[in-house]
Parts: sequence; C-alpha cells; structure tokens
Amino acid sequence: MTLLILFSVFGLLEGAHQGILNLYHQKYNGDGTYYGAGTGGTCSYPPPSMPPVASKLDKLVALNAPQFYGSLSCGMCFRVHGTGQGAGNDPITGTFTAYVKDLCPECHAGSLDLAENGDGRWKIQIQAIQCPVGNTKIEYKFQGSNNWYLKLQIRNARIPATKVEMYQPKSHTWSALRHTTDGFWIFGNDHIDKPVVTPIRVRLTAANGETVVDHIPRLANDAVIHGDGVQFSLDSSLPH
Repeated sequence: MTLLILFSVFGLLEGAHQGILNLYHQKYNGDGTYYGAGTGGTCSYPPPSMPPVASKLDKLVALNAPQFYGSLSCGMCFRVHGTGQGAGNDPITGTFTAYVKDLCPECHAGSLDLAENGDGRWKIQIQAIQCPVGNTKIEYKFQGSNNWYLKLQIRNARIPATKVEMYQPKSHTWSALRHTTDGFWIFGNDHIDKPVVTPIRVRLTAANGETVVDHIPRLANDAVIHGDGVQFSLDSSLPH
C-alpha cells in the first residue's frame, strides 16, 4: 500500500512537471475574458510586493484551472495573441505578455482571465515564455512561519520551480517540501530538523530540470528576502 501511494504521488508530480514544460513547447487556443482590475489572487502576491518581473510584462492574468497545476504555474509568463474574434464590447487583439498571479477556476485549457476591467469573450492563443527577469534574482517570502513550521514562497524565477528541498544539517540530507494550492512550499513527508535554524539552505529544481542551491539568510514573515543571488539560466530550448 505504501509503495502504491508513493508511486501515485510521484506520478502526480511527474505529470505536473511535464504539463508545465508543455506550456512552453506548445501553443494553446482558448478564450480571453475579463474579471476586473486588482493585484491580489490565489498566487498570494499581495500589494505592494509583486515580484519585480511582473512590472516588465503587459498584463496580469488568472490562468485556467487545468493548466494551473495546483499553483505550480504561479509566476509564469505567457505570450498571448488575440484575434479580435468573439463577442462583447472590448475585443482582445494583438500580441502581448502576461504574468500569472491568480486562478480562473471556471476557465478551460488555453484560456486566460485578464485582471482588468473589460467585457466579452474573445479567441486567444497562449504559450509560456521564460520570464524576462534580466539581472534580478530569485526571491523568497515567508508566511505564518517560525522555527517549527515554514511556509515559503519562491518568487521572481525565470522558470517555475517544480521541486524545492531544504538541507538538514543534522542528518546531512535534503528533504523535499510540499507545494500548496496558494503558491507556497511547506513541510512534506520527509524528516525536518526542528527547530529550523538560519541560514536555510534550499535546493530548487526548475521545470526543465535545472537545479540551483541558495541560502535564505533569515526567517521573517511577510517580507521579501534575498539569498545568495541565484537565478535559473536562460534555456535556449524554451521560448523567451
């Protein structure tokens, strides 16, 4: 039974990992809609602390439920093309970039809900691109955390992390964290040394398999924290 459960969990993780990569490798057709201006949402980027890369893109959006992958798609960047075909008063036309900060629970695969005021349902095509992070680095943010419990957000990544591990200094091992539906990572089934001491050493694995190691110097809730200054590399095989 234990092996079956582990296999099932592994299968879900692998499926999400491949699903994220498919968003880069394929173009998807769907509908573009509007749900009103605002920066809040499922991905837990409350104002004024949107990741730096968000300001470099044209629009903020909510991604459809099938391709949200339990919030692993939070912080992804998309190239969107609107055909102007559809119904309503505010057609979506031309090509623009978008930053995922929310979930559209009723949207079908290939669809986006724009975080701005507008009207109608319009034909669009979407494809993920590597976020234009420039010289900025990966950031971290804790929520409701202490030395006995961590809830950690990975922010401003070029490509989303689909695996996050924390080094255990007593056992000299890496323990996998579990992803939450609101865009954070918390303790999973692996052993965690408690109380947690800082700096916290983390290992991040991107959807394309690249791994980086960083140190989070302090534990402070609701504050943007910078580590050693690492970022996932630009992947020549993925759109950017």
